[in-house]
Amino acid sequence: MRTSANPTIYRRELKGRILEVAMREFKRKGVRSVKMDDIARILTISKRTLYEIYSDKQELLLECIRMEDEQRNEALSSFANDKNMGAIDIIMEFYRMQIKDLANVNPVFYEDVKKFKVVRDYLRERHIQHQQRGVMFLKKGMEDGYFREDVDFELISQLAEKLSEFVMESRMYNQYGLEHVFRNIILLFFRGLCTPKGIEVMDQLLAKE
Repeated sequence: MRTSANPTIYRRELKGRILEVAMREFKRKGVRSVKMDDIARILTISKRTLYEIYSDKQELLLECIRMEDEQRNEALSSFANDKNMGAIDIIMEFYRMQIKDLANVNPVFYEDVKKFKVVRDYLRERHIQHQQRGVMFLKKGMEDGYFREDVDFELISQLAEKLSEFVMESRMYNQYGLEHVFRNIILLFFRGLCTPKGIEVMDQLLAKE
């Protein structure tokens, strides 16, 4: 394998390629079905090289999830920074990103992720941060007249989380498909947050889908 003249640059590029390939395989087959050997083979690197960068699959999975979170947050922040985009536009962009992601994921991936403690801890912390940002976003939407002022966002957030957990635990996705299930959950809760003004804008955006 040809390497960069600068070992630091090569190692940084290799880490990125490892994360990209690993996440693709994890999502396609489920985490437990993918071995570190498989990832090394796909990348045509030695197992030793892979383990020098990521000590085990748990560490690799955590970095994969962090990488995707950073990419998603950057994309959403860039979208939200456009002054022409209102609260409903941002919600719908988030909705599109989530649905696009779900369309390409084996449901087993989500079941497997919960088996890794450090990943569960990270996801729990991420959920708290999302709730905090969500409250700020909701207040802005209320000021603009798009969101109802009588909605308990914390309660709604917990209900959505529990409903999502039920879908995974009951394997409802086997009957309806993961993308279809979460499309309906997301729309149900988003529309419930909106005032008539917000629903009108949301329906206009949905009509363009």
